Amino acid sequence: MGLDHLRDGGDDQNRTALMAAPSITTRTVDNGLTLAENIGFTEGPVWTTDGRLFVTSVSRGALYEGFLDGRPAVAAAETGGGPNGMTLGYDGQLWITQNGGDVMPTRSQLPVSPSIQVWDYRASTTPSTLFSGKVDAPSDCTFGPDGALWFTDPNGHGFGDAALPGRVWRYDPAADHATVVLDDVFFPNGIAFGPYPEHLYVAETARNRVRRYLVTASTATVDHDFPEITVPTPDGINIDAQGGLWVAGSKSGTVTYFDPAGQMREQLAIGEGTMPTSVCFAGDALDRLIVTVAKGGRVLAFPVEIPGLPTPPAAAPTVSSPAQPEEPQ
Repeated sequence: MGLDHLRDGGDDQNRTALMAAPSITTRTVDNGLTLAENIGFTEGPVWTTDGRLFVTSVSRGALYEGFLDGRPAVAAAETGGGPNGMTLGYDGQLWITQNGGDVMPTRSQLPVSPSIQVWDYRASTTPSTLFSGKVDAPSDCTFGPDGALWFTDPNGHGFGDAALPGRVWRYDPAADHATVVLDDVFFPNGIAFGPYPEHLYVAETARNRVRRYLVTASTATVDHDFPEITVPTPDGINIDAQGGLWVAGSKSGTVTYFDPAGQMREQLAIGEGTMPTSVCFAGDALDRLIVTVAKGGRVLAFPVEIPGLPTPPAAAPTVSSPAQPEEPQ
């Protein structure tokens, strides 16, 4: 085989590799806007349908309201314990995954157990406990197009050999009944539905990956047609209108964007040791990405080209419990 042939073949391979390699955009905090700071260990951002932004403060047992125009954030409600994830329900209330306050020290003196809480932000009521079944420390939540609340429930926060399998639950508000859909996810964390109602994404923090599942009312199986996304310590996640995935990496100090095919396309470099925890879309056009950052108790906003999906999903059919449901033991 001649040298010319080797050279030509190598050039072809290089050209193919260059064409196949996706371009990756990098932005920093200088490309965003700081909406809030010094409000505790921030998590669970939610944009409501009437244009308000709320986040949780895990270390203060409280909820805060932030403002896109840069006004200082204000304390909105005290939940007690450690409010972690949060989402907007079909009933117009904020639904909160409450870890019970054992994950980290909390300023709040209100006693509360691991549970699901609800808060009607429009009526200035006190958050109340809706469901407190056999859960360990609920982490994040989202409403599905089936009208049910899907939430993650890690069994401790260990990594490597110390990691224990946690659970993903489906709670049916109409029947006030919860079932375990997954029980083999190591440190289940961020959770989100995509543009297609059968696609559920779950961050498995202890395994450094995000998987997509095919779901029914009572089952979830790994979708092997979607590539497993590998990212260091994935935390909160969210999906845009085209099926692209934003992932907050709590230990990597980054927020990473993957296109609908699972290719990395963009990274927000928040900073080493900053602990970005979660993301949501905000603004009238859902074209601003909100990032909660634990270090400094911050809430950041970045413009994005592809808007997010509405929260909750646009329509919810009538929900009822699966036939002959069984309580987990």
